[in-house]
Amino acid sequence: MQCIYEFDPAKNVLFSEAEAGSGTIENTHAPSPEAIAVFADSLLYVNLEECTSCTACYQPDVCPVGAIYSEDHLPDGSATTAKYNGEDPNKGHDHTFFVQHSRDVFAD
Repeated sequence: MQCIYEFDPAKNVLFSEAEAGSGTIENTHAPSPEAIAVFADSLLYVNLEECTSCTACYQPDVCPVGAIYSEDHLPDGSATTAKYNGEDPNKGHDHTFFVQHSRDVFAD
């Protein structure tokens, strides 16, 4: 879970806790100002360079809206795209934007 980050606007830092909700900071990054301005602290960010593809975040109790996909199953908005999270309420949306956005946010 240490590859999942929150943005702290007061400190202008992305931080990841040792265990979600523990309050113990494991990692920090300075975000790219242009990229972080898009969503700021309204969502969590996944550092794709640190992600080990363990799939723990795919579980419904971690991501209840089913918004997380592996890059192999990333919806591109087409009706025929295989979807990893079949119950995703955002079916048909192009999630490739969010993958690139995550890379841009961690451009330090």
